[in-house]
Amino acid sequence: MSPVGASAPGKALLCGEYAVLEGAPAIVAAVDRRVSVTWSDDATPMPPEVEATLALARARCGPLPPSLKLDVSALHRDRIKLGLGSSAAAAAATAAAAFATSEQDVTNPEVVRRIFDCAFAGHASVAPRGSGVDVAASTYGGYLRFTRSGDSIEARTATAPRGLSIRLVWTGHAARTSDLLAKVDALRERDPDEHAARMKRLADLASEFAAAFEAGSATGVVASAASYCAAMSELGSAAGAPIVEDKLGLAASLAERFSGSAKPCGAGGGDVAVAFFVEPDAAKRFEVACIREGLHPIDVSWGALGVQAH
Repeated sequence: MSPVGASAPGKALLCGEYAVLEGAPAIVAAVDRRVSVTWSDDATPMPPEVEATLALARARCGPLPPSLKLDVSALHRDRIKLGLGSSAAAAAATAAAAFATSEQDVTNPEVVRRIFDCAFAGHASVAPRGSGVDVAASTYGGYLRFTRSGDSIEARTATAPRGLSIRLVWTGHAARTSDLLAKVDALRERDPDEHAARMKRLADLASEFAAAFEAGSATGVVASAASYCAAMSELGSAAGAPIVEDKLGLAASLAERFSGSAKPCGAGGGDVAVAFFVEPDAAKRFEVACIREGLHPIDVSWGALGVQAH
């Protein structure tokens, strides 16, 4: 056995937040900020999702070195998580390192599928409420159209519309997705009709966004994203959850000023916003305005490669 390290990209959820948990499509992109893992003979402390994934990998791949060291710095800023899926990327990189070390070709599509299965199960054992869309992006890379219905998952390759400019901005503070989901769950218990109405609206718009994205309609993406942001805000109001909090609302207002749109990139409450424009110059002016208003543009390349051995 010759130990082989690996890396996996972070992700940005372009659309489908909350609705993906109800079976609606999500569009997700891998970004070129990567989590790297290397093997260690020391008893290095590891995050729970890495511990869980590594335990599953041992059962599937056989003997492996005892521990891993992680480098997640590319997905943090000032030691704060950016909200670009660092835990999912860590699970994917862990599984990739295990399969590569057991001399399996991590460029083989069937091996990549097994890497996803292992990382998905490991990550889900720690974060059971997740859809798996972040693990899929970190494993397969590129742009994906992701759906999940029960145990059935489909992740198929997508292509960004020609002429669409996508930007990320950080609010400056992290959010706890579990807290937001708990408030949305409480709405389901308290007022199931209201919850159903809010989720149907999101599901319809997620389908609209996915259709525009796959049809290559940049203008359709911009319009659908604006509507999705409004629907996320309405869900937050109904649930008493700060889904589109002040900084995310500011990003949406600034994007609209430059003929674009922006929405939370993930569950909301902080972390990052994703913005869409048809004109590249408008995207640049948006970033300048964000800096003036205390928001922080994040430089990424879109559609990054999935898991890689090194």
